[in-house]
Amino acid sequence: MKFRKLATGFVTLALVSAVASGPAIAQQPVAAPVTKKYTTLVLNQGVPKIDVLTTMVGQDIESIVIFSAPLTTKAGKSAGNVAGFLTDLEIGATGSEIRFRNISFMLKGGQIIANGTGEYESTDRELPVQRPSKIAIIGGTGKYIGASGEVITRKNADGTFRHVFRLLK
Repeated sequence: MKFRKLATGFVTLALVSAVASGPAIAQQPVAAPVTKKYTTLVLNQGVPKIDVLTTMVGQDIESIVIFSAPLTTKAGKSAGNVAGFLTDLEIGATGSEIRFRNISFMLKGGQIIANGTGEYESTDRELPVQRPSKIAIIGGTGKYIGASGEVITRKNADGTFRHVFRLLK
């Protein structure tokens, strides 16, 4: 008899615990969305100095665009310089060109290096106004050593550029 009361007590305790904790478990808050895993850096670029080198490759004229410009922070303070080059890779069906970009952002405390391709109008040497172009951040030096992520570039109507860096943490 004592055993039966003890067993009934355990079953009752188990049921009460399950009922009491069931709603609490069901009402547990859902995990918060994962916070962004990158740091954002925004830099403005002045109007670039551009030089275009052209060469004949078979029947095609190929070009390399070399550029450099000063960089500033959102507050307008000097942040360094940017330099790079664009190389024609192919002409698309619509007459646009795919160009490879190799860019070095020389900043206070180190450099950020970025590479990738972008689509350009065949008559333009620069990005179309306000069309975002993303390329990969492939490395860095100094305080940016091992940098990775992406840089999103937009050309402004006045010929300046805005670079938004998403540096992985």
